[in-house]
Amino acid sequence: MGRKGENIYKRKDGRWEGRYVKGRKTNKGIHYGYVYGQTYKEVKEKLTIKKATMLSVQEKSEQFYGTLNNWLDYWLETVISTKVKPGTFDSYKSKIDCHIRPTIGDQGLSELTTKHLTDFIEITKKKISTNSLHSVFRVLKTSLKYAEKLHFIRSSVYENVELPKIRKPKITNISQFEHKLLIKEAKKSADGLAALISLETGMRIGEIAGLKWEDIDFDNKVLSVKRTLQRVKTYSESGYKTQVIEEKPKSETSERIIPLSSDLLEQLVKKKNISRSTYVVSKNQGFTEPRTIRYQFKRLLRTFKLVDCSFHALRHSFATRCLEKGINIAVISSLLGHASTKMTLDIYTNSNLTEERIAVEAVAAI
Repeated sequence: MGRKGENIYKRKDGRWEGRYVKGRKTNKGIHYGYVYGQTYKEVKEKLTIKKATMLSVQEKSEQFYGTLNNWLDYWLETVISTKVKPGTFDSYKSKIDCHIRPTIGDQGLSELTTKHLTDFIEITKKKISTNSLHSVFRVLKTSLKYAEKLHFIRSSVYENVELPKIRKPKITNISQFEHKLLIKEAKKSADGLAALISLETGMRIGEIAGLKWEDIDFDNKVLSVKRTLQRVKTYSESGYKTQVIEEKPKSETSERIIPLSSDLLEQLVKKKNISRSTYVVSKNQGFTEPRTIRYQFKRLLRTFKLVDCSFHALRHSFATRCLEKGINIAVISSLLGHASTKMTLDIYTNSNLTEERIAVEAVAAI
C-alpha cells in the first residue's frame, strides 16, 4: 500500500510500481508514465529522476501537470535533501506531511491560487498555534518560490497571502530561589549533570547530549560547542522509523566557546573520573539522547518536589540570571549562540517581572 499523494504501490507480483505525469493528451487528459522496481526505495528514486528530467527540459514543458503533492515530492527529494541537515529535512517533511498534504496536496500546482492558500491558512490556524502556522507556511512558500523560479507558478500566488500576526511568546523560566535549589538537588542526583550544564552555560539540550570530553579544556576552563544530537525520522520499506543523528549545531554562531565556572568544572572532573564514555552526559559507554535527558529531568523534579518546568526553561533561566546581573546583551547573545543580539532582545525583553517591579518602584520613589 502506497502513501497518499506518492503514487507508489506494491504490485501483486511483489514488485513496486510508481506512476508519474508525463504530460497531456490531445483531449487534455493526463498522460501517465510508469516505473518499476524490486523495492519502494528503488521506485522512489526512479520517480524522482523522471520528475527531475521532466522539470529540467523547460522548453518542452510550459506547465507542470502534477499536483502540489507531486511538486513537494520533487522539491524535497531533489532540491532540499542535498542542501539542508537531516534534522532540518525531517522538520520540513513533517510539516508537509502533517499539514500541507492533507489540506491542499491534491490541488494541481499550475492551478494553485491565492484563494487556495488563504483557505489553507484558515483551516490550519484552527489546528495549530500562530507561530506554528507561520513556520508551516514558510516551508510551503519556500517550495513555491522554487516552482516560480522554474516558471510553473507566479509569485503573486504566495506573495499576497496574509497570515495572522505572531504574538510574542511568553518566556518560561524559574526564579533565583528555584534556580539555586535546582542546582543543589541536581548535584545530588546521578542524572543531574545535564541540568547543571544547562543552568550554568545556557546550552541547548541537543548540544548537551552531543558534548564530548574532548570538547572540554580543563586547563583553560572552557568548553566548545561542536555538535548536537537529535532524533529524526527515516523511512524504510517497513515504514517510518527514528534514529539519533549527530550533526553540526543549529547555526554558525551556535558553534561557540563557553567559559566554565569553578563549581561546574568541579562537577565535570568528578564525572570524568568515573566515565567510560566519550560523551559527557553518558549512558554506559554511549550517549544519552535528548528525550532521555528530558525524562531524567522530569524525574528529578518529581523526586525532590521542585518547580515543574521544561528542560528548555533552564536555558531561559540562565539568560535571565545574566540579565539580572547586568551582563551586556552582546555577551549573553554570544553565550547562547544566537545569530544576533536582536534575536536575544526579541526573546528576553520584558521577560523578567522582578526587574520590571524594581523599575516601577524606582520611578515611584522619585
